[in-house]
Formats: sequence, structure tokens, C-alpha cells
Amino acid sequence: MAQKNLEGRVYARLQRFEGLPEDLKEDTRKFQTYLVENKASVFQIHHSALIKAVYSVKGKALIESIAQWLHTREAPATEAAEAAAPATEAVEEVAASVTEAAVDEAPAAAATAHEEGAAPAEEVAPATETPAPVAAAPAPISAETRERARQIAESLVLSGFLTLHKDDEKRVNAPPPDHYVRDNDLLVPIAKEVTELKTTSVWSVLDGAIYAKLFKRKAGILAPFTNGKDVYVVFNDKTKKAYLFESDLAKAAIAEFDGATVKVEFDHAFFEFGVRVSLASGDDKEKPELFNAGTKHLQEEFVNVWLNIGAQYRETFHGEIENVKSIYELKDTDISGTEITFDKYKGKVLLVVNVSSNCGLTPTNYPELTALDEKYRDQGLVILAFPCNQFGSQEPGTNEEIVEFVKQYNAQYQFFEKADVNGPHARPVFAYLKAKLPGTFGNYIKWNFTKFLVDRNGQPFKRFAPTDKPLSFEHDIQELLSAEADPEVLEEEKPKEEDTPATTQSDVLVAAPATSEPEAPAAAKTEEAAAKETPAVVAPAAAP
Repeated sequence: MAQKNLEGRVYARLQRFEGLPEDLKEDTRKFQTYLVENKASVFQIHHSALIKAVYSVKGKALIESIAQWLHTREAPATEAAEAAAPATEAVEEVAASVTEAAVDEAPAAAATAHEEGAAPAEEVAPATETPAPVAAAPAPISAETRERARQIAESLVLSGFLTLHKDDEKRVNAPPPDHYVRDNDLLVPIAKEVTELKTTSVWSVLDGAIYAKLFKRKAGILAPFTNGKDVYVVFNDKTKKAYLFESDLAKAAIAEFDGATVKVEFDHAFFEFGVRVSLASGDDKEKPELFNAGTKHLQEEFVNVWLNIGAQYRETFHGEIENVKSIYELKDTDISGTEITFDKYKGKVLLVVNVSSNCGLTPTNYPELTALDEKYRDQGLVILAFPCNQFGSQEPGTNEEIVEFVKQYNAQYQFFEKADVNGPHARPVFAYLKAKLPGTFGNYIKWNFTKFLVDRNGQPFKRFAPTDKPLSFEHDIQELLSAEADPEVLEEEKPKEEDTPATTQSDVLVAAPATSEPEAPAAAKTEEAAAKETPAVVAPAAAP
């Protein structure tokens, strides 16, 4: 998932680490390797008044260890150069003094020998003695080295290798401290190579995480008044699990969910934007978890990420759909605000699709939908496009902006007003189609451009994934077009208005208004989309 879906202080630290100078990051990684190899000499058990024992290192001791490591790494070349200089000078001084003495003594010895009549002695080179070098005192650790050690200590926390034993876990919105490493604070190793934690920490599930955000969780009798208790939820694609923590810096999880064993559903009974997670087996021994997403967008996003780790989806809001016998019993509102009853499409082959303007699939799907419309409209194909903003907020514009946007694709098929396709406000046609033709995620629309084919009798025929391009199932369209509609279906008459009760089944199935959200301006067209722009275009209209 995108980096924007990974929130929390643990990720803020990692981002700060990535922004550090490369040489500092490199030194930090090298010292991490040193710590792994020498952890017994750095970490030890510390006792405190509240906790019996903590495997950790004090800030002052950590900085000293790093400083010694840096000093040792830099010392050989420096010490060799410093030691060599005085030794060379001493040798040169001794040699010079011995030479001078020999020169002074030579004339005197020659004169004495001459006076005594002895033959002059053979000159012998003076012997020189090299004094043993004196061991130099260890050079003190410089202030620059200690400052570098402190920087590396801070980087160890930012990188997720260490963390404070007393992290500010409760204040999730607390600003980062000026310094993470203080002399008397305990730092706990949390990297898997050095940690002795037996619990699942936030750091231990970062590898493979696709989503991490703070939500509210129903807990305690005060939940109705507090909107729930803070919970940090991390979804991991490698383990296919969801992990719940009390904080975004927690060292132990409060719950873990295997995606394959749970079902997820929208729930508005307790929270306005609630999500309910329970065991797919129906076992009531484990109480379901109820989350408060806070906004409609986060609610939909939260449900979607549960499905990404293998959870099953359960739709609970459209039980009346079970009584619908064909799509002709439904109705909806077109993009201009006019109500349309689907019985007007009797005898037609319908291609129903949820569309968006800013999706990566937009530039490939719209041209192919237009191609199908132009090729098969006269043979009885009707394309029904339903704009929806539930997937990545990729249909943010107003109905008017959507109409303007699709002109570039010469999209002259029927468009409906923007509305939901999942959840309590899902438009009836999609509640019906996904119930009759469940997909990989059950009766759930996973993304933009999910497509349904409906035969000439109003019966759902096939469902196609967002990645299935419209032209890829052209053969299925031809098959349905070649079939005749059931005469009985065509001859069915709508009930007379005076015979219709005040509240009809169709009235019940009109989509409830979606929770209002501020409309965002339509996104700028992509370069590829702009290249396909066609100036002379008729605004979308109902198919004949």
C-alpha cells in the first residue's frame, strides 16, 4: 500500500532516519552490526522500582560504547602516525650526538699515538644505540567523536533498533522530543537480532505492513460517550494478520486476527461509521470487535484493507433484495436527477459498471466501453455507468463535472448520479447484482470498474473484475445478444398507479442518501486522457 497509509510515530521516526545524511546512516548501520556481535557487553539487566528487570542500556553507557567504538576505529592510523614522529626524532638526536663525540675524539687519539711512536689506530665507525620507544599514553576521546556518538545513538532510535523503555506511549499526538537518548534513561533493544522481548511489538510487524493507523475501539461502559478507546491497528500482508496495539509505540499487542478466520461488515448500530469484525465460523465465544472509523472514507478504507488480508465480507443492509426476481423491479436516479425505472430496459442486454474519473483503469476502460456501445447499441446492448467515490476517492467531482469529464471518451451511454455501491447506502442495483453474482470477496465491490452482464430477461449473467477490460468479454455480449428475450417477460405490465400501495417494494429499494461529504474539484486530466479528447461530443443520455 502507499506510504500515506502507514501512519504513527514509529513510521515518523523511520522517515526521519531516512532523511539523515548518508554517512550518519552508514555509521549507524555499522554500529548495529557491532551491537549484534557484542550485545552481551553492552546490554544488561537493569532493575527499577516498578519493574523487576529490564534488558536495556543506559543512555550514557550507550554513548560511551559508541564513542569507544568510533575511537578504536579511528585510532590505529592516528596513533601510528603520532607514535612514529617522536621515535624518529629521538633516533636522529642520539645519532647526531654520537657522531659529534667521535669527531671530537679522533684528533686527540691520533696525537697521542704519534707522541708514543705507535702506529695510528685503524678508524672504527662509532656504534649507535637505538633507544626503545616509550609507549605513548592513549589519546583522549575528542569532543567531536563524542558528539558523533550522540548522533549515532539518536539514529539508533529513529531506525527502530532501540527505543525508550519509558516511551510516551499514551500521548499518541505528542510531538517528538528534542533528544531520545538521555544519560539516565533506559533504552530497550527491539530489533529482532538483539531483542529479548517475548511479545509482538509494533516494530516486529513493520516488515510487510501495508496499513497502519489509529482508530477507536468499543471498550468499557464509557464507550458511547468517548466514541471508543484509541487503538493502533497494523495490517501485515506477509503474515495476513491484523495487530491491535494500545499505542503506536507499544511493545506488546492486545489482540491479533488471522484474516482468513474473520468476517468484516459495516456496522452503524453503535458508531456512526462503525466496522464490525467477528469470527467467520460464527463462534460466539469470542466477542466481536467493533471499531469507530470516524469518517465515511476511513470506514470504507478500513473494510477494504481487512479484505486484503483475507477476511470475508458480510452485507447486512439489504435483506429485501432477496425478494427481487429481476433487475426490472429496481429504479435509480440518473446523473441529471431524473428517476429511472429499470423496466424500461426490458429485452435489452445490460452492461452495468461502477466508474470513476481518476482511477488508473479509467484510460483503458472508458474507450473500450465506448467501442462496445458504438458497435452493439443497435443490436440491443445498453451500458449503464454508475459513478462512485468509495475507492480511493477517485471520483471526487460533482455530477456536472463527471459529465464534462467523460466527453473526452465520447461516452454517450447512460450515466447515473454518483452514489455508493457498498455499505448501508449502496444503490439497489449493486446490492442486487453482487448478491446474485458474488465475487472473490463475496457480495462486495472491491474496486472501480467492476462489471456485470444482465441478459434480455433481466437476470444477472456474469461478473467481471476491475482488471477485466470490456473488450475481453465481447464474446459473452454477443452470446446474450443472439438470444431472444422471454415473451412473458416482455409482456409483463407494470401495476396501474391506483393499484400501487403508497410504499412499494421499489420505493424501499431506492438507495438511501449517502452521508454528505464536501465535494472536491475534479482532478486534472492525465496526459494520456487528454490525448484522447474529442471536441464534438453529446452529453450522456439515456439509451433508447
